[in-house]
Amino acid sequence: MRSSSNGSERPRVLVVDDDDDVASLVREVLHEAGYAVATAIHGAAALEILTTHEPALILVDLRMPIMDGWSFIEQYRRRGGHARIIAFTGASDVATQAKNLLVDEVLAKRFGIDALVEAVATVMNRVAGVYPPTRATGDAM
Repeated sequence: MRSSSNGSERPRVLVVDDDDDVASLVREVLHEAGYAVATAIHGAAALEILTTHEPALILVDLRMPIMDGWSFIEQYRRRGGHARIIAFTGASDVATQAKNLLVDEVLAKRFGIDALVEAVATVMNRVAGVYPPTRATGDAM
């Protein structure tokens, strides 16, 4: 997933969402912001990708067919995955539950581009290895 012309590696991001329009928009916005972005249409496909590529950040929809975001995050963490996670959700009552899955941020599904880029930048700048996630920021990863 190397993409920059000067040979430096872009931070890797995995977007897991069954809505192709959302996944495409997020991929485009984050690519323009300097990230190498891969996508998966559900949690099972994402787990398969993670066998060969470990991203710094995963953005995941909580409600998807085949394997939803809840199950994906639980299995990913059980496997020892340490990437930062931003959960997408359309429901307002899941923020507390999502935090219990060790996600770094919860982003309302009707997010704006600026909110997306800000959330990703904030999460990517957190101190690596601090779980449960905190609101503290530190050196860039």
